[in-house]
Amino acid sequence: MSKKVLITGATGNIASLVIPQLIEKGIDVRAFVHNASKAEKLKAEGVEIVEGDFSSAEKLNEATKGVDVVLSITPPAADAFAQAAAITKAAKENGVKHLIRISAIGAAEDAPTDNGRIHHKTDEDIIASGIPYTILRPNFYMQNVFMSLPTILEQGNMYWGMGEGNLSMIDVRDVADACVSLIVNGGHENKIYQPNGPASINFTQIAKIISDGIGKPVNYVAVPVEAVGEAIKKAGMGDWFAGIMTDYSRAYSKGWGDLKNNDFETITGKKSRSFQQFFDEVMTYGFKQTV
Repeated sequence: MSKKVLITGATGNIASLVIPQLIEKGIDVRAFVHNASKAEKLKAEGVEIVEGDFSSAEKLNEATKGVDVVLSITPPAADAFAQAAAITKAAKENGVKHLIRISAIGAAEDAPTDNGRIHHKTDEDIIASGIPYTILRPNFYMQNVFMSLPTILEQGNMYWGMGEGNLSMIDVRDVADACVSLIVNGGHENKIYQPNGPASINFTQIAKIISDGIGKPVNYVAVPVEAVGEAIKKAGMGDWFAGIMTDYSRAYSKGWGDLKNNDFETITGKKSRSFQQFFDEVMTYGFKQTV
């Protein structure tokens, strides 16, 4: 039986990797987007577009009608619970059979960041809805290291506030692959997973991989945790985001992200990608584009 899938946050990093794979496998995809003009490529590829925002019950009802699976993705924000809860409500009202949610590492009532606490509340709302669910709580994304590209190129330095804490960071491509496997193959209902990369790594080791890869010295400069938030505020990203990144940095510096499990392999049957693979296959392209 063919499936129809709704993906929210459809122009984001995860969805942009999920959708082409689903199209290739013959899955009928509907995308919920805030701005349809940014989804012209998706429309050209045969994706059905529903334009709206998460505050519109009418638009979410339209988007979830006739859908078998929902991949629920919302951007990190102080009001993320309300956005995600609106998706869940519409999915329940329209009889969605499986809700897959991108949550956050360590989501819990006592999580060290407001983002983690919001995601916990969201996850609990999904569980209480009665919809068969699969919740993914990915570790720190390898792609976040791209934020250091400008200072690496200009100074040979990368600045993070995570000390020498080890973390089992994961490639966004693996998170996308896990979503595709869940959508296509089903199963794993009423499960919560925390997908990680294959090994724990710290930023000193990351700097060495990058340095070896580009043939130039790259140094990791550990900055005080408080400096992380100040830098984010100066970049104009707002107080809330500055606060959660300060809190994440403090937690990661203490080894909070040093998790070991086989969750990604349990879902997909494959091994997760290492940071070396990420550099060789993705990040090196970013350096080539800037020289």
